Amino acid sequence: MTIKSQRCLWLICLLLMISAGIMSLDCNLLHHQQSKFNWTGLQLVKRMGGKFRLECLEDKTSFQFPEKVLKPKFPQQAMMAVHEILQQLFGIFSRNLSQTGWDRRIVERFLNGLALQIERLETCLPTKRGTNIWKLKQYFQRIQDFLREKKYSTCAWQIVHEEVLRCFQYTEKLTKKMKN
Repeated sequence: MTIKSQRCLWLICLLLMISAGIMSLDCNLLHHQQSKFNWTGLQLVKRMGGKFRLECLEDKTSFQFPEKVLKPKFPQQAMMAVHEILQQLFGIFSRNLSQTGWDRRIVERFLNGLALQIERLETCLPTKRGTNIWKLKQYFQRIQDFLREKKYSTCAWQIVHEEVLRCFQYTEKLTKKMKN
């Protein structure tokens, strides 16, 4: 092996070690980023929904958030739950918003923020998924079924809007449990 080849190999090794260190730092600070996103996302959701209309009270329903999800045993479980919540919210807000009358720019800012935070979380996620993720999927399926059943009406979106505000409270609880 020539001296040039050895130097190049050492530089590559050094670069890999530095980038691995930077990536682990990012994961260590992820709960701070998530907490900031929770606040920003909550503000955007509040702005996009407007005031709750009283005639929508008759459509009020309980989607039954799986409370067990809020009691993770490990920080990685909290991170997986937050990731799943954000992915599901992205799916819900990516379709059939035409009847809401919501400001499209605010919705797009919210979706862009969700996509960025989902990507950040994915870099730090463990590969194994838990059963609590399945319970979250069922919870969000109930929300999607409700919207579909109500034909994505304005009142259905108002009910879901209120539920999404609660989701951000759940996400904030989980974010606090993401710390190592």
